[in-house]
Amino acid sequence: MNERLIVKSFGPVKDMDITFRKITILIGDQGTGKSCVAKLFSTFMWLEKDLVMKRRKVDYYEKGEIFRTRLCFYHRVDSFLKPETYIRFEGTAYGFEYSGGRLRITETGKDIESLPKIMYVPAERSVLSVAENRAKLIKELPDSCLTFNDEFVDSKSSFRAGYELPFGNLHYRYDSLNGVSNIWGDGYEEAPVHLSKASSGIQSALPLCLVSEYLSRMVAEGDGVKLSVSEIRRMEREVEAIMSNKDYSESVKEIMLKRLSVTSRYGRFINIAEEPELNLFPGSQMDVLCSLVRNNASSPGNMLLLTTHSPYTLAIFNMMIMAGKVMAGVDDGMSGEATETVAAGCPICPDDIAAFCLTGTDGDAYCQSIISDTTGLISKNALDMVSEEIMTRFNDLYRLYAKTVR
Repeated sequence: MNERLIVKSFGPVKDMDITFRKITILIGDQGTGKSCVAKLFSTFMWLEKDLVMKRRKVDYYEKGEIFRTRLCFYHRVDSFLKPETYIRFEGTAYGFEYSGGRLRITETGKDIESLPKIMYVPAERSVLSVAENRAKLIKELPDSCLTFNDEFVDSKSSFRAGYELPFGNLHYRYDSLNGVSNIWGDGYEEAPVHLSKASSGIQSALPLCLVSEYLSRMVAEGDGVKLSVSEIRRMEREVEAIMSNKDYSESVKEIMLKRLSVTSRYGRFINIAEEPELNLFPGSQMDVLCSLVRNNASSPGNMLLLTTHSPYTLAIFNMMIMAGKVMAGVDDGMSGEATETVAAGCPICPDDIAAFCLTGTDGDAYCQSIISDTTGLISKNALDMVSEEIMTRFNDLYRLYAKTVR
């Protein structure tokens, strides 16, 4: 946590310097670079994980065009790299700097406390609901979509008894025999409906919620990393070398084995989701966001990064921050009803959230924090100004209309 990203001249990203928290929100107009920032964060978190696991050496990623042709191409942002592009990412175990067309990697000397399970949830996820089991169509999507689809497939099988969607009294169940997803509940009382024929909001929200629930549970339960045969053998050799070394004290051996065990078991879930509000009514947006925040709270090291266009998202998170403020002041005298109200609000500690507005408007700072230094709440931003402009125009028109009424 507290990873830092500095970017200059990368696609639509102009000049920014942000630090990520347990929850980070990126909001702004389309084409301002929100997804680019999220994809860079995903890329560097994965790269640090790969190096910690010793799957590749540092010089592999530093040489040639690997950063462009493999890492950036994975998210289809390779064309955003320019001669003047500068990127710096400060992780826990490694630091990364891209400039002059080269990636340079340095070790910080710090150990990561737990290995992250990283999931990028693309805006194109609705296609995975509509094109269920249509492998050819899915293969045309970016690699990040294919990875998400693999997790979606695994999560379907994991919830054998079904899954309750966080909104609309809707129930999901996967028919593994026929390879079909079905929805029951409000609006579908007479018979289950195939996911491919459900509403667009369900098609967008179900993959996001199902995979997030599945992976957060997996991390909370301490599931192991899927290691290759060669990785298992390498780990066995390292364990044997540690245990047989007579120069190591028992306490040193314990520390070394603990460091080694970090690379074999997930300890945190990094959930990166584009536009969780897609095709959802505001009330359903709140239910989905509460579900994601609860999943994020299930393990201390979890992180949630969201991109959004929705003003409701900001209002909902302000409610959660306020719930966190109330929770911090709770005493034994607070009634059970009040406690339940706070808990239902998915309380967030103000120190655990960051929110930034990205803008393409000339003259304004490209990236601005929209967390108030005085209140800790999300403050007025460009979306509020749009709402004010609409209301101003409405009032002007109403005054004109009033003059026409006799």
